[in-house]
Amino acid sequence: MCSIQIDKIMILAPYLSFNGNCEEAFQFYAKVFEGEISILNRYDGSPMEIPAGMEQKVLHAEIVFESNRIQGCDDLKATEAPANSSLALSFMEVFVMDRVFANLSEGGEVTMPLQDTFWGARFGMITDKFGIRWMFNCDLN
Repeated sequence: MCSIQIDKIMILAPYLSFNGNCEEAFQFYAKVFEGEISILNRYDGSPMEIPAGMEQKVLHAEIVFESNRIQGCDDLKATEAPANSSLALSFMEVFVMDRVFANLSEGGEVTMPLQDTFWGARFGMITDKFGIRWMFNCDLN
């Protein structure tokens, strides 16, 4: 059995692309996860060629909460959120999961309400108002 501390080897940070509303999404996520936006860079000032109207859009952003990070940008070519991925959240406390689920689903769609499962966990899924899919899990054992 391996006893390496993974947090000293690498960090996986999902990178989300938005169609012009990255800043709004990250402000929402900062509130939901009680975190803070640690990076917010705009296209303005970048050496790359920028289409008109994109100057104040987000080139790169990062939100930090607990020991987690989510990064993202306003993708110049994005049209919608990818449909082949979800962000999975694991919780230690059901009441915390219930709060985050309710807040993150605001304006979105609950695709599977929180419920006890056959694998001994409470589980649910939502698609948030920005089209990002989330899975929630809390081990009940």
